[in-house]
Amino acid sequence: MLDEIRIEQGVDDTPDWFELRITVVIGDIRLPFSRFRKHILEEKREFLLPDGRIILLPEEWFSKYANALEMGIQTETGIRLKRSFAGVVQSALESEGTRQAPVLRQLEEIPAPASLDARLRPYQQKGFSWLVHLYEQGFGGCLADDMGLGKTLQTLALLQYIYQPSTQAESDTAEMCAPPVEPVKVPEADENGQFLLFSFDTEEDWLPAAQEIREKESPKADYSPRQRKTARKPATLVVVPTSLLHNWRREAKRFTRLSVGEYNGSTVISRKHPERFFGRYQLVLTTYGMMRNNIDLLCSYCFEYVVLDESQHIKNSDSLTFQAAIRLECKHRLVLTGTPIENSLKDLWAQFRFLQPDLLGEESVFQKRFIAPVKQGNRLMEARLQQLIAPFILRRSKREVAPELPALTEETIYCDMSEKQKEYYEQEKNSLRNILLQQPHATGRTHTFSILNGILRLRQLACHPRLIIPGFNGYSGKAEQIIDTFGTLRSEGHKVLIFSSFVSHLEILADVFRERGWKYALLTGATNDRPKEIAHFTEQEDVQAFLISLKAGGVGLNLTQADYVFIIDPWWNPAAESQAIARAHRIGQEKQVIAYRFITQGSIEEKILHLQESKRKLAETFITDSGTLPELTNEEWAELLK
Repeated sequence: MLDEIRIEQGVDDTPDWFELRITVVIGDIRLPFSRFRKHILEEKREFLLPDGRIILLPEEWFSKYANALEMGIQTETGIRLKRSFAGVVQSALESEGTRQAPVLRQLEEIPAPASLDARLRPYQQKGFSWLVHLYEQGFGGCLADDMGLGKTLQTLALLQYIYQPSTQAESDTAEMCAPPVEPVKVPEADENGQFLLFSFDTEEDWLPAAQEIREKESPKADYSPRQRKTARKPATLVVVPTSLLHNWRREAKRFTRLSVGEYNGSTVISRKHPERFFGRYQLVLTTYGMMRNNIDLLCSYCFEYVVLDESQHIKNSDSLTFQAAIRLECKHRLVLTGTPIENSLKDLWAQFRFLQPDLLGEESVFQKRFIAPVKQGNRLMEARLQQLIAPFILRRSKREVAPELPALTEETIYCDMSEKQKEYYEQEKNSLRNILLQQPHATGRTHTFSILNGILRLRQLACHPRLIIPGFNGYSGKAEQIIDTFGTLRSEGHKVLIFSSFVSHLEILADVFRERGWKYALLTGATNDRPKEIAHFTEQEDVQAFLISLKAGGVGLNLTQADYVFIIDPWWNPAAESQAIARAHRIGQEKQVIAYRFITQGSIEEKILHLQESKRKLAETFITDSGTLPELTNEEWAELLK
C-alpha cells in the first residue's frame, strides 16, 4: 500500500522576498518540492520515486503550486518569490495548517481617522482597512466596487489617514524618491511557453538579475505606524477624467482636512523645482489629458501616492495615456474602477502594469500564458491568474452589500462647463442681467415672460448649448459626465432610467448612444407605441438605458428592472423628482436604487438648488402648470443671476 503524501512547509518573510520552504514526505522519503517542478509545469501526474514506485501527484498541486515553481527562484532552502507574488504565497500556505505569511494574515479593522467628516458604512470600513493594509505593506491595489458604493470616499479616508499627523502641507524639503524605476524587461517565452525571467534553476543564475532589479528599485519606505506618524510626505496625485474633477474637489473639501491643489493648464511649475508647487499640497488633482501632455514635468517629482480614477482610461497599452501613467514616480499606487475588465484581459494587464510592473510579465508573455488559454476555457490558467491578482483587487457589487445600503440613495454630481459652453452661458446671463438693470422697476406679464425666457435659456445652456444653438459643435461638461457615468454602469450590467424635462436633451444623448452601439428605449410625448418602448427596456437585457421625458414618464410607469436613476436637469420641485425616482424605487423593487442628480457648477441650476429651501416660491417658477406666474421682484431675479 502506498504511503500517504504529506506536505511540510513554512515561509520566511523578509522586506524584499518570501521564501517558501516545502518538503514532500512519503513514508521515509523526503523530497524538496523543486524535484516536482518539471512535472507540475508540464501537467504530468505520474512521478517516479527514488525507490522505483510511481505516484500520482494530487490534481490540486497543479493550480496551487505552478505559479510558485514557475515564477520563483530555486534556492538551497526553498523557493524565493518577490513580494509582489503575495497571492502565490497565500495559495501555497492555505489549508495546510501552516501559518500564513504575515503580510497576508486576516485583516485587522483600522478605525477611520477622527478627522474624517463622514461615517463609513461597514463595507466601506473594510475597504478602508484593506487600503491601509496595502499601503503599509507597500503594495499597489485596485478598488473595483460598483459605482455608487463610495470608492472616492474610501480613498479620501486612506489619504486622511496617511496625512493625518500633518497639520501643514508638505514643505519643499519633502522626501523625494530615487530615480525613475524602469519596468523590468521580461524576455519572450521559450519554446515551451515558459516565463524566462522566472525560470532560473539556481541562486547563481538568479543573482545578477536580482542585483539589476535592486539597483533600479526606489529605496524601501519604512511602513511602520511610527514612521507614518513622523515622516514628512510628498503630495498625492489623483488623475481623473475631466468630468470628475469637480466632484473630487468637492468631496475632498467636504470630507477631509487635506490641503488640495489642482494642476491644470494655467498652473506654472518650475521644471527644476516641481516641489515648490507640489510641496504646498497634500492632494493634487489633475486630468488624464494634463498627465499625458505634461508627463516630462510630472515624472520629475515623486509623489506619495498616484491614484488613477476610472483607470480603464489606461487599458490600451499602445496609448500615450498608458505610456504616461507608467512613467509617473511614486511610492504607492492605486487604481479605482467599477470595470477593471471592459473588453479583454489586456485591460487587466495594462492596469497591473501600472500597479505592480513585474507581476504579470510582458504583454506578449501574458498573451501567450494567460489570455489565449483562458479564451479556450483553460480553467487551470484561469485559476493561476486569479491567484496572482487576488490580493490586490477588492470588488464589491451593489448586490453583495445590499443589506448595508438604504433602499434609496440620492447623490448630487456636479459638472463643470466646457470653455465654449461657459462663454455662451456668460453672454446669456449678462444679457438677462442688463434687462434687469435697465428696467429696475418694470413689472407686468411681458416683463416677466422676457425674464422667464432668459432663465429657460440659461437652464438649457447649463445642459448643452446645442439645445438653443443647433449648429454647436463643441461639447458639454454635463453631457460628458452623464455619458461617462452611464458607460461605467452599463459595463457593470446595470439598467438606468434617464429623466429630462427637455426632449432635445434626451435626443443628444440618444445620438451618442447610437454612435457607440448602446441600445436604449425612448419615451417622450411624441412616442406612438408606449407599451412597446417599455417592453423594449424591461424585457431585453442588453437595453440598459431608458430615456424618458418628464411629461411622458411622470406617472403610470413601473420600471423596477432599473436600479439607477439619472435626473439630468433639475426641476426644483422635490415632489416631481421623487415621482420620477419612484418609477424604479417602488413596491416590487428587490434592488437598492441609487439616484443621481446632475448639476452644472456655477450655473442657475446650482443657484436655485442652494436657494430652494429659503425661496420656495422661486422654485415654483419652473413647476407651475396653471399658467399663473409667481410674483417675483427684480431683486429676486437678480439674486438668481449672481
